[in-house]
Amino acid sequence: MMNPRRNRTRSSVITAIMAALIFVVTFIVRIPIPFSSGGGYLNMGDVVIYVCAYLLGGPRASIAAAIGSGLADLTAGAVIYILPTCAIKGLMGFVAGAVSKGGGFKRYLISSVAGGAIMVAGYAIFECIFFGRAYALAALPLNAIQWGGCTAITAAIYTITKKINSYLAHQPQL
Repeated sequence: MMNPRRNRTRSSVITAIMAALIFVVTFIVRIPIPFSSGGGYLNMGDVVIYVCAYLLGGPRASIAAAIGSGLADLTAGAVIYILPTCAIKGLMGFVAGAVSKGGGFKRYLISSVAGGAIMVAGYAIFECIFFGRAYALAALPLNAIQWGGCTAITAAIYTITKKINSYLAHQPQL
């Protein structure tokens, strides 16, 4: 019989590991935006968010995405972005997880497209409010490049993600 307490612990540990992976990939693979007044940067952390969403589903992916991405902003010195990043990436993870969990390639791909749309729109709104319309419009193509690049990478690693999902699903419950 499965122990509910151990299952919650396992779930929490996997979520924490995913948050750490999101942080590491976001922080290490980042390209500073030259004209950014708030320390903004392009990164590949969204790929891990989409994989996390597929593996864990919406609520847990939301938590991992918000924590991992927010910590990356904190560590990178992009302090003004921390709270909006937590909200935007958390919503990305939630929606992507709700769309892709348990689905095939099509749902996996649609989830990254939807997540990227949330990211681009979320940062456009935030940057328009805090930095002005011109800044937000200048940053929009860069966020769109991140969206497209991360979606392409996410699609390319679907087979690996599917194997990880299968492995996690077949692990014995303690």
